[in-house]
Amino acid sequence: MTGWRGRGILVLALFASACGGGNTPAPAMPEEEFAKLTPAEAIEAEHAALSRCADVTNEGYCGIRFGMPVDEARKAFPVEFEGSEVRDGADLSPDRCYELFAVAPVTGVSFLVEGGKVGRIDVLTEAIRTAEGFGVATQALAIRTHYGDGLYVETNALEPDITDLTATVGSTKYVFEIQDGLVRSWRAGIEPTIAYVAHCG
Repeated sequence: MTGWRGRGILVLALFASACGGGNTPAPAMPEEEFAKLTPAEAIEAEHAALSRCADVTNEGYCGIRFGMPVDEARKAFPVEFEGSEVRDGADLSPDRCYELFAVAPVTGVSFLVEGGKVGRIDVLTEAIRTAEGFGVATQALAIRTHYGDGLYVETNALEPDITDLTATVGSTKYVFEIQDGLVRSWRAGIEPTIAYVAHCG
């Protein structure tokens, strides 16, 4: 804990202060610093970076609304993004589809952009949940019980051993990928981007 107290507490304080401003996204944690964190410390740092964020709702997450122009979304989120749109050979047309990945210490959150607007959020971390408390590691039974007959169940198009549970609330859809009875990942958003199984692929 000595190293964490000397290093991690400072990092958490820096991210907390950056997030508190609301208008200045925090830059990525230096790779060498992030690599030194234990799994528990990395989780704590991620929670600190997202400390001002509430749950994912039908409107969006942490200041980013579904349908929001991407330039506004970049300013609204508490940490910076790195995006697949800057890769060599990427399609640079205004209507292209690409993904924005939150930078470290946030490691399990990305947003899909199409036509210059945010269409969905993809979640791989337990730090982010729905207003009902659903997220990574949630039991599928809890989701089935909550949504009942309103839940659409189908086999994942790419992985036959994965079951997709889809709930529609207004114009927003929630898709929970189930493996061994638990949510392994999930996404929320609007058509058409919410329907893409392979992201922009």
